[in-house]
Amino acid sequence: MAFHDLKKQKKIYNRRSFVLLTTKLSLASILGYKLFDIQILNSDKYKTLSKKNQIDIDILYPLRGEIFDANNILIATNKNTYDLFIIPEQTKNINETINQLNKYLLIDFEKRRKIIELSKKVKKFEKIKIIDNINWKDLEIIEANKNYLPGLKLIKSPKRIYPFSSYLSHILGYVSKPSEKEIILPYISKMPSLDIGKIGLEKFFNEELVGKAGKREIEVNSNGKEIREISVVPSKKGKKIQITIDSEVQRFSYDELKKHKAGSIVILNVNSGDVIAMVSSPSYDPNSIINKPNIKYWDEIINNPLSPLTNRSTQGLYSPGSTFKMIVALAGLKKGVINPNNNVFCEGKIEFGDRFYHCWKTKGHGSVNLEKGIKESCDIYFYELSKKIGIDYIHNIAKEFGLGEKFDFGFENEKKGLMPNKKWKKEKYNESWYAGETLIAGIGQGYVLTTPLQLAVMTARIATNGKKVAPRIFKNNENQKFENIKLDSSHLKLIQQAMFKVVNEQKGTAFKNMSNEFKYSGKTGTSQVKKISMEERESEDFRKKEQEWKNKDHALFVGYLPSVNPKYAISVIIEHGGSGASAAAPIAKNIFDFIHQREKI
Repeated sequence: MAFHDLKKQKKIYNRRSFVLLTTKLSLASILGYKLFDIQILNSDKYKTLSKKNQIDIDILYPLRGEIFDANNILIATNKNTYDLFIIPEQTKNINETINQLNKYLLIDFEKRRKIIELSKKVKKFEKIKIIDNINWKDLEIIEANKNYLPGLKLIKSPKRIYPFSSYLSHILGYVSKPSEKEIILPYISKMPSLDIGKIGLEKFFNEELVGKAGKREIEVNSNGKEIREISVVPSKKGKKIQITIDSEVQRFSYDELKKHKAGSIVILNVNSGDVIAMVSSPSYDPNSIINKPNIKYWDEIINNPLSPLTNRSTQGLYSPGSTFKMIVALAGLKKGVINPNNNVFCEGKIEFGDRFYHCWKTKGHGSVNLEKGIKESCDIYFYELSKKIGIDYIHNIAKEFGLGEKFDFGFENEKKGLMPNKKWKKEKYNESWYAGETLIAGIGQGYVLTTPLQLAVMTARIATNGKKVAPRIFKNNENQKFENIKLDSSHLKLIQQAMFKVVNEQKGTAFKNMSNEFKYSGKTGTSQVKKISMEERESEDFRKKEQEWKNKDHALFVGYLPSVNPKYAISVIIEHGGSGASAAAPIAKNIFDFIHQREKI
């Protein structure tokens, strides 16, 4: 009986052992397969998951590329500044450290409160910024007292700097944090807090200047605190950009323009199209925009009625006045409606339709031919000429010389200007063109609007015997090849001779600005901004009366240097400057003299 029970128990034991063994083998198989799956089949997947849990990536922001002028002078660069942070876990008491710091730097109460509140929300090892771009005086104070300021940390932070400040602001622009729209750009998306160009060439060359991000691979603990550095891929600095601007000519031109409230100067190399100088006034200091706090400075700029942020050279629209007369003359010559020696008699006004059209010279110029019409800027001659040509033909020739055209060479919001014709008026106002409007357009008034850049291009095309000179700002040693405007070269010679006499012969409107050292050619212009009554017109001295600044005419001058084998073209516009002869021409002469003296040296 006992033996039988023992045998029965043994069978039960063997069966249980078998089940247990089978269960163990099954579990071992499952575990083995799982290990095989983790270590072999899906090793990459689990390595990645593991890495994400243990390794963090720090983006290393690149240094922005520098910008140089035509002579390799640095005009936009970076300097090392320092931001001040506090790390809560490195302080015994963050309140005490902040209060102690306040004894040296005078941090206002509200800012101190915000720092302390933030320290309660962030992880203890995270840095909290106290001061952005700390000045050297405060930096020295912190260094001298760092033993009494536990937890403070100075971190190097490169900042953009513009050595020429206001002189080049409308050309270079400035940098700031990207907007929501900009942050999705492929070269910025991985660097959301990187400063990028917002306007000007800083924006135009953003992709080249930004550089390439690097990265730091670091091991962190479960709280995200850094334990050690694993690897580093350095960032790559942005490219060097060289532009055509001569910073010394730019500086001199700016100082000349600054004598007046507002205006523009553009200087081109007529052979290459290089923009040598492009000045707009009033200007602004991009360094003051970048440096924080800047709210007060921003308010000053935005509330300035003269709009310092506007680049008048490419965005300002002005009636070209008498500087447009060369275009009308060329249109008349090409159409064959005038002979250079045919005369028009100017007695100071003509009657056309139901109104009178006046010359700027109240008593008139007497007998006037084409050359005298340009030299002495007779309005009556060009009224009569424009009647014979017609607005559509004038429009077509103006387009050939760059008026009413955008060049899209690096500046955002460049204005197209306006060269009107019959079709334009019909589409714009659903009205017919009137013959009297052609007369007004013939002296560069009425609907005709140009930018200072366009006037410089027009002048360059005249100076080069009709080459379609186009402006460029990026320094390039390759010669631009310009097409020729389909015009008779003898017609352009007539215009060039007349422009020479404007400056270099008595009774020329710019004769008072003639130089004894060099020869240059040009044309003055006066753009009317306020309607003149008949009574004022008939008055002997209405132009001599003192007027409020905003009611004065705009003063213009276009010209080229030297008169033979020209190299430079210029346009000068002085807002409400009075007359081109008295306000704009002297500036052009001074700039040409500066360039001439430099080239002599």
